[in-house]
Amino acid sequence: MKPPKDNNPMQKTRSRPVFLLYALCGAFTALPMVFSPLWILSWIAPAGAFVISFFAPAQNKHPLRRAWGRGLSFFYCYGLVVFYWFVELYPLDFAGLDKWGSLAVILVAWFGLPLLQGVFAALQFPLLHLLSRKCTRHQVPGSPVLLSLAAASLWVFFEWMQTLTWAGVPWGKLALTQTGWLPLIQSASLLGSYLISFFIIFCSSLLAFAIYYLKKSGFRRTAAFAGAALCVFGGNLLYGVLRCHLYQPEGEAVTVAAIQGNIASSEKWEGKTNSTLDIHEKLTLDAAADGADLILWPETALPYVYSAGGRLDEYLTDLAQEAGVPILAGFFIQDEEQKLYNVIGKVDPDTGMGDTFYKKRRLVPFGEFVPMRDVVMFLIPPLSQLSALDSDITPGTDPELFDTAWGKIGSIICFDSIYETLILDSVREGANLICISTNDSWFKDSAAVYEHNAHAKLRAVETGRYVVRAANTGISSIITPTGEVTESLPPLVEGYILDEVYMISDNTLYTMAGNILILAAGVYVIALFLWPGSGKKSREAVHDDSN
Repeated sequence: MKPPKDNNPMQKTRSRPVFLLYALCGAFTALPMVFSPLWILSWIAPAGAFVISFFAPAQNKHPLRRAWGRGLSFFYCYGLVVFYWFVELYPLDFAGLDKWGSLAVILVAWFGLPLLQGVFAALQFPLLHLLSRKCTRHQVPGSPVLLSLAAASLWVFFEWMQTLTWAGVPWGKLALTQTGWLPLIQSASLLGSYLISFFIIFCSSLLAFAIYYLKKSGFRRTAAFAGAALCVFGGNLLYGVLRCHLYQPEGEAVTVAAIQGNIASSEKWEGKTNSTLDIHEKLTLDAAADGADLILWPETALPYVYSAGGRLDEYLTDLAQEAGVPILAGFFIQDEEQKLYNVIGKVDPDTGMGDTFYKKRRLVPFGEFVPMRDVVMFLIPPLSQLSALDSDITPGTDPELFDTAWGKIGSIICFDSIYETLILDSVREGANLICISTNDSWFKDSAAVYEHNAHAKLRAVETGRYVVRAANTGISSIITPTGEVTESLPPLVEGYILDEVYMISDNTLYTMAGNILILAAGVYVIALFLWPGSGKKSREAVHDDSN
């Protein structure tokens, strides 16, 4: 005789607030990415989800599927907040789309990208469910701390995995929520920005136990876990305060200028050649007269294909000679196989354009190449029309450095800057200064330009290098190794910024150790799964296993 089906409507009703709570926790966790003064929310908001994950696990016939669904609610709403700025891109006139095509693309991007990322990121909640269940069935010593470490380890491991494919788009890393207060991001110099994410989730998990024991065991255990969470937060803050106050950069000083022509992509591709050249020429000569030793241009400041001895070569060489300083300029090159590259080249006033070009290594999906082009053209044709180019750009593979009289420069282009390993590669190759050329004109004055600039802050702290950032329409900035922005130009303003930076040779712990935290996190989670336990059922479980 088959058992009766569970059609209890009350069970379904009770599950709805749980999914809503996860959704709210995800949204509030990401909110400081948009409103940086609310950074404390990221340390607190995940606790609500962890309370349920640890103490009120899914109680139906498919607990793993339910745990994954809850996780999807969390990360989907997290992504909706992170990528809400897509709506501010309307209309996508630079791509030649009509209003309905623009609306379709924006809705697909805003709702689709968080879903694509959330489906994968949510897998950490079923894994956390399994670990929590194991700890309740066996007398695993220190289960609350072990589970809190597991939650933090799973978070950073899945966050890192987003960097591995084009679909990951690691734009919304949790560490980005803390860039509004510099002491909170200094630990990135130790083990990268993932360490900040680790601290946040570890702290929030400990708070979840504090909340639980407040009702179950009284004040003593609550105070213990709340105190532990406070120690995690306080330790990170203390290190940050000390580094911000004690750090003194050492190296040869050089005055660098970043040019911001305030020329949107739609204008550049419309063939306004003379105005583009005139604006960048004027700003370059003004910056040189103002004392610049080196001048950085934005990404594809000149949207033309360079060839040795061609008109662009002659123009840049003549301009560098007139300015009397080296210029790092953005343009395109083609190889013998007619492959197109988005590059930065250095033109010297004495020797002209060298034969070293930095080729952009991480390309923007649907902006510089169309993944699964045939499928996209069949399902969502407007997505394949976003690029202003007729063909896909080819990614580079090497961290080409530029030699100067002061040291070596690691050049990075736009989307590259959200991938920490690319800047890490440049520093390990000997870069003393990081220069980022970017084109954020697609983002106008939305939250995206501020978030993208915040990524540059993290890269500066991680590597202990000054970062000079030139953007077509903003934000252009000069950032110290502690993440302090000493000079900047807001979006949609024409001009240049200029400041003294140092060519630094010292290594941070992160530049030496790399992403060893990710390896440690993965090993820890696997070891916890393989932990044999005591073989006995625990009397006091983390949650009631009889459910």
